Amino acid sequence: MITDSSSDSASENKGGRSLLGLKVGAAILALLACVAYAYRDRLHLPENFTWTPRPQDYDILAFFGLVAIFEIWERLRPARTVDKWADMKIDALSFVLAVLMNRVCTATIKSTAVAVLPASMIGGLHILQSLPGALKIFLAIVLADFIIYWIHRAQHRTKLLWRTHVWHHSAEQMYWFSGFRTSFLHSFIYNIPQASVPMLVFGLSPLQAGIGYSIGLFIQFWEHTNVNVNIGFLKYIFITPAYHRVHHSAGRNMNRNMGTTFSLWDRMFGTFVDPETLPDTYRLGLGHPINKKKIPRMIVGV
Repeated sequence: MITDSSSDSASENKGGRSLLGLKVGAAILALLACVAYAYRDRLHLPENFTWTPRPQDYDILAFFGLVAIFEIWERLRPARTVDKWADMKIDALSFVLAVLMNRVCTATIKSTAVAVLPASMIGGLHILQSLPGALKIFLAIVLADFIIYWIHRAQHRTKLLWRTHVWHHSAEQMYWFSGFRTSFLHSFIYNIPQASVPMLVFGLSPLQAGIGYSIGLFIQFWEHTNVNVNIGFLKYIFITPAYHRVHHSAGRNMNRNMGTTFSLWDRMFGTFVDPETLPDTYRLGLGHPINKKKIPRMIVGV
């Protein structure tokens, strides 16, 4: 029997679009559920209610705004062909764990500092804490990034710490959500400088910390997004998506380009590789299949 291949192909495409639509709809409903949960305490509003944004409100708004911006950007100018839905479920789970660890770590560091550290030690940083807010936010990002650079190098040099980081490198394709694929212990280790530097060293207010966190979110999206962008001379200071994509390559360059915000550290300490000298087709990930039985352990980071 002769079949119409074009008709079959059209049916397959229609079915694929329908399935994609269902997935997109499910993702939107999940996002709306997250927003509703975050604002659950404001669902019953008094008549004279006036909305005053909380620091976490900026975090939530920044996240969803960045999702929209980077999703549109990747659709318009993708660097590579990727299948986001293949990784979305596991990346979403990793994201939830990362957010939980951020909240736990921030609360723990704040309470521990108040209970354990002497007031004189914290107060001794009054010169830094008296700086203008914008300057404090910038310096906090620089110092935290410098510390994380060395933590990151240690993760690639020692077997014990590599266990906390290997889950992040298991992604075989890069897109805006890939950066949140981090193990529980990876998130804990990184949140120590990310929480202690703004709060203890620079004494950022909740609003300033919220702004700094929103900038950190942008950096997380930026470095893992599936686009190629030329930032001119700024590449000598800041990393780009192509710059960080080299770090996620399978092979020896995995130990290169370890800066997470600034390219200065790699250039200064000998871990820099120019992405323009490499082909665009290098493989990403670990370079070998992942044993599915090991995934739960990799997500924990042990």
